[in-house]
Amino acid sequence: MEDTEKEIKGDVALAATRKGLMYQMLERSQNTSSPGKWLLPSGKIEDGESRREAALRELREEPGLTGEIVEGGQSYISEGELGYWRIHPFLVEAEGQVELSKEHSDYTWAQIPGLKSLDTLGNLKSLEKLGVIDG
Repeated sequence: MEDTEKEIKGDVALAATRKGLMYQMLERSQNTSSPGKWLLPSGKIEDGESRREAALRELREEPGLTGEIVEGGQSYISEGELGYWRIHPFLVEAEGQVELSKEHSDYTWAQIPGLKSLDTLGNLKSLEKLGVIDG
């Protein structure tokens, strides 16, 4: 099915969070959709909020970090458990200490090869769109 034929549920801002050469992944908790899956901090863009604002908000809400957007990547359509979403990825240099929200049960910091071994929801594609990894 072509992207233009898919019913898009909404827009999601994604914060590809890094500290130096390490990237953060969050594990979904048992009381959320897709439990046990790993993902980058992300969430639906709220009314009146810019994509950049949403990415930084999700970074504060999910792993409890602050950060600075380094660059934005190419948007793309992704299929998740709850339908198709338009993803807007941002590369963010993070600061602070992790304090996970209830949505997540664990986190890890890893270099790119380590991320590829995690059971993800497919949003490593965001790192491709940011030019961090090859597709």
